[in-house]
Parts: sequence; C-alpha cells; structure tokens
Amino acid sequence: MRSVLVWEAQLLDKEEKQQCVYDIALKPDGSMVIIASGSKLLAYDTEGKLLQSLKGHSDTVYCVSFSKDGQRFASGGADKQVIIWTSKMEGILRYSHHDAIQSLSYNPVSDQLASCACADFGLWSPLNKSVSKHRVNVRITSCSWTCDGMLFSYWLVNGCISLRGRNGDEKLKIERPGGIASQVWGVCWSPVKDTNGDHILAVVDWGQTLSFYNTSGKQVGRERGLGFDPLRVTYFSNGEYLIICGTNKKCSLYTKEGVFVGRYI
Repeated sequence: MRSVLVWEAQLLDKEEKQQCVYDIALKPDGSMVIIASGSKLLAYDTEGKLLQSLKGHSDTVYCVSFSKDGQRFASGGADKQVIIWTSKMEGILRYSHHDAIQSLSYNPVSDQLASCACADFGLWSPLNKSVSKHRVNVRITSCSWTCDGMLFSYWLVNGCISLRGRNGDEKLKIERPGGIASQVWGVCWSPVKDTNGDHILAVVDWGQTLSFYNTSGKQVGRERGLGFDPLRVTYFSNGEYLIICGTNKKCSLYTKEGVFVGRYI
C-alpha cells in the first residue's frame, strides 16, 4: 500500500506562528474535511480549498466528529462547550460540560452523540430536548462506538476502559495495570465484526503497546510493541488496517492483527 500526497495546508495564527491541529473529521461522502486548529474550525474541500472558517468556540478546539449521514458535525474544546453544526456550517445547538471536552463520537447507526469531558460524559440526540450526563472519577481521554451502535466505550487516563449502553449504563469495565505505562490515549472499535460475530476493540497505551479486546473484556490476539507513545488509533479500509499516530510524529500503518506495515510522515 502506498500513500500519495493530494494537498497540504500550513495553518498559522495571527502572529504567523504554526497552529497545532488537534483533530480532523472527514465527511462520510468524502467531500469535505473539518480541521480543529486553535479556537477555529476550518472547512476544506477535497482539493484543498478553504471553504469557511468557523468561530463558535472561545478557546482551543480539541475534537470534531461527523454524523453518519454527514448532515451534522459536532465540535468541542477547552471552553467546555459542544456545538452542533449543519453540513452547511451553521451552528444550531450548543451545550456545556463542567470541564474541557476531550472527545466526541457519533453513533454510526443513529444520530446520538457521545461527548466526553475530563470528569463526565454526555449523550445527546435530535430526539432529546436535554443531554443526559454521567459523572466519572478519572479523566476520560477518548471514546468510540461499536459498528452496530449498541455500545460505546471510553477510556480513562488510569488505563481502565468502560463499555456503556446507549442510555449510558455501564455494561463492563476492563481493568488494566496502573501507572503511566497503562495510560490509554487511543481506542477504536473495528467497523466490522470478526469471524466469530464479535466486536473488536483496538487499544494503544503509553506502555507503547497495541492490544485487542472483545465485548466480554477478554484480550484477543497478540499484544504488539510500538516503540513510541501512541496518541490516536483508527481503523480504515473496512477494518483491514489500523493507523496509529503518536510522539514519533508519524502515522504508522498496521494490519488488523497488529502487524507493522510502514510509517508515513
């Protein structure tokens, strides 16, 4: 597999200093990319043309996520706010948490949105007039839904992973060894079930390892060494491959079994 550069953009602030990119979301039909940079959201088309700069947040934007049909996307950040936008880039709803928003994830089957902050998580959908919030005792770092939309998981800085139902009730907690090496910063459910009909969760931690779990909390397959501190993991190509990004400042490609394929800048 070979990657080809299509376009690139240098993101600068008012003082001409390079801006950090915290998250990127691709519209499901591939027609638009939303980039979280500084306190702004930047919308580009697939040819690299800047369509619009959105200024709904008052502080750094950490995360952005598209709904399954691409009609909405959500953003959240250090200002403790979650904003729901239309695909025409109009803000239609805003709600808040008590802490900075760490991660957002739309249900792949419904329009339900999971928003995770440092000390709680919320569940919102167009059918609800309010957001149901649930407190947690340890900082959440990220979240992901199963491909059938029945479960979502969030992972905590202490290494524990919680599996929750659509109403927020905890179904299972995966306990992992404590310490900085167990800190989990990236988890992603495979977009397809395995040959046994189960969901597989890819987990990367600061022990510099990649491991896999099923919905029963059992570790499956081999644990793989990475050689760097990972910050994000995601599946692509219908679950056949994984991309892991981290402190090595590269995107690393792996098979779904965790076999290393190559690195890209």
